[in-house]
Amino acid sequence: MAGNRKDIAALIVGFLNDTIKTKEVSEDYVDSLNVAIDCIAEAFEFDKETVGAIIKKSFDGRNLEQLLSGSTDGAEDLQKEAVTVNIPVEDAETKAKAEELKALGNKAMAAKDFELAITKYTEAIEALPTNAVYYANRAAAYSSLKRYEEAVKDAESAIEVNPSYSKGYSRLGFAMYALGKPEEALGAYKKVLDIEGEKATDAMKRDYETAKKKVEQSLDLEKSSPAQSQAENNSGGFPDMSSLLGGGLGGLLNNPQVMQAAQQMMQNPNAFKDLMSNPAVKQMADKFSSGGGAPNMSDLMNDPALRDMAKNMFGPK
Repeated sequence: MAGNRKDIAALIVGFLNDTIKTKEVSEDYVDSLNVAIDCIAEAFEFDKETVGAIIKKSFDGRNLEQLLSGSTDGAEDLQKEAVTVNIPVEDAETKAKAEELKALGNKAMAAKDFELAITKYTEAIEALPTNAVYYANRAAAYSSLKRYEEAVKDAESAIEVNPSYSKGYSRLGFAMYALGKPEEALGAYKKVLDIEGEKATDAMKRDYETAKKKVEQSLDLEKSSPAQSQAENNSGGFPDMSSLLGGGLGGLLNNPQVMQAAQQMMQNPNAFKDLMSNPAVKQMADKFSSGGGAPNMSDLMNDPALRDMAKNMFGPK
């Protein structure tokens, strides 16, 4: 018996189709069964017209009733077929073993022994590969070691096993963000909020907002880069002074470059004396003190001494 979940879904659709054909349910429920068939086929991404071919290939043409016939014998046959194709049987003993391995992995994570955690989660997955939690936990361990590509693969496996498991998307979002892919991270975090709805925690919302801001910053940078590059070319490789002064005193105090220059001048008194002895700067100070408003920036920037001084203060280090 094949363990592919899509094949099992096709087996269920085949059963529902047979039920409709043999009229084993009232006509009142036929429409509901057809809706169920469409939903299953869409969710597991297969064409409902190919159900017969899938059952023939994966189950030797046997339908669900045939595979389950004879309670004890049928269970033994299913187990034998699962062993033949190396698919673990989800019995109580297997689940208990897998959970024990997961617990050991969790213990290793708490001790920050991430390599051991990966080993234990891997053993849990090998014992029971149909549990999305094990993949998500291993993704967290990989991320802790900054092995983000592997974390992405495990997060995607968790989502494949259980598309409604929000932590799978959360692990995917974290790894994508760490890889410098904020748009993919934003999509994953958005899925977390969609799944959790009103149950979404503050941490989940913060993750989404962080990725959103990063995407917005990237978009703003793309928009401003051409103009910014042109401005820097026009000003000899350092920022346009008018942009530094255009925001008034508040703009100056909030500008990191101006604050850095001020700090440098405080550490070097001679630099401050040189600045204040410059005729263009003295003119600017006189004009401000007399209430004449801001000086013409083009006149300031055309002063060679001031341009050299500004270049030393604000230019690339």
